[in-house]
Amino acid sequence: MTQTLPTTASGPSARTVLAVREIRNYATSPLFLIGLALTIALLIYRLVWSRNSAEALTDPIAPAATIGLLGIIVMARLTRRSDRAAEAAGATAVSESERTIALAWAVTVPVAVALIWYLPTAWLVISRPPAAWAVPSGPVTYAYVLSAMFAQSVVAAAGGPLLGLVIARWLKFRGAAVLSSVLMVIITMPLQGWFESTWRWHVVWPWTYWYGPLTFTAEGEPVHWVALPGSPQMWIVYLLLLCAVGVAVALYHDPDGRRSRLRAMIAVLVAASLVALVLTMFTGLPEAYHNPLVAPA
Repeated sequence: MTQTLPTTASGPSARTVLAVREIRNYATSPLFLIGLALTIALLIYRLVWSRNSAEALTDPIAPAATIGLLGIIVMARLTRRSDRAAEAAGATAVSESERTIALAWAVTVPVAVALIWYLPTAWLVISRPPAAWAVPSGPVTYAYVLSAMFAQSVVAAAGGPLLGLVIARWLKFRGAAVLSSVLMVIITMPLQGWFESTWRWHVVWPWTYWYGPLTFTAEGEPVHWVALPGSPQMWIVYLLLLCAVGVAVALYHDPDGRRSRLRAMIAVLVAASLVALVLTMFTGLPEAYHNPLVAPA
């Protein structure tokens, strides 16, 4: 593989050629294909056999893991593969910034898969309203539910690989992507709504639940679903801004890039993401909603 990309005046640009190449590389990555198979298997099970829309409300954890979390490792490997090819190409290599942009375009692959999962699952939730013990119920709307599902699946499918791109650019030690994935899981687990003290601010983390049986109960006690406070719609904005920050930070690694311009861009994006985070926490559902109906064991 070479990073020399000659083009003609009438042909595609070098950036386009490289982006298409990285999209193809991502789509044929064995680890991505494993995640794809698991995601499609869940979708088929839910639509054909289960058809349980209440259980589907908690399904976003699957594409978040199989597409988003595994995407950290997939993208980190693709980035290092691109760097090795550039080193082999020597003076004719495409700049690091151009290669970073091309790798960022490869995120369209996991996002497309997440959409393939999301759209039919959202249709199932709408066409077969969840049981009364689940949400939406009371003050919880379909906009709340579907927005949270979108953020937890489709946006996570973009965020994971982009995090992998940042890790590959800035952390050069072997196993950095795998270690980061493990740390993501460890931190995510206690922020899934287990503890009421985290319910207002847990949205600072990109992979969290918004509803479900989120509290600990003693054995034999009834289980009630809880919808957490905040705005899932603003959470989507916040997460997308974090994705943009990730791309800018990855580009900033290039010593020959436009670092002064990128510094200003990163500052603006971080400020905007903080505003979106505050709006996520303090708009939307004002307080946690405890469904009074008991969920089945």
